[in-house]
Amino acid sequence: IAVTKDLPDIEGDKAYNISTLATKLGVSKIAKGATVCLLLNYIHAILTGVLSKAGTFNAIPMVGGHAVLAVMLLTRFKELEPEKLASIKKYYKHIWDLFYLE
Repeated sequence: IAVTKDLPDIEGDKAYNISTLATKLGVSKIAKGATVCLLLNYIHAILTGVLSKAGTFNAIPMVGGHAVLAVMLLTRFKELEPEKLASIKKYYKHIWDLFYLE
C-alpha cells in the first residue's frame, strides 16, 4: 500500500515539483510492481494452503479465497488506465479493499 499511496496525487506532485517514487517511475511501473508483489503473496498463500499438512488451514478461504483475490487484483490492474486520474484512484482504492478483505 505504501508504494501506491502517491499514485492518486501524482498530478499535484508534478505540478508542485514534489519528487516521489510515483513521479520518478510513473503510474504504470508503480502499479505493475505493486501488482506483481501482491500477486506473489497470493500465490504463496495458495501454495501454503495446498502444501500444508491436512487440517492446518481451512482450504476454502486459504486457497479459494486467495485465488479469488488474486483474480480481482489482476482484473483491476488490467482495467487501469494510467493517464486517467479516476482509473488510478479506482486501482488505489482496490488495493485498500484487498487489504481489508485479508
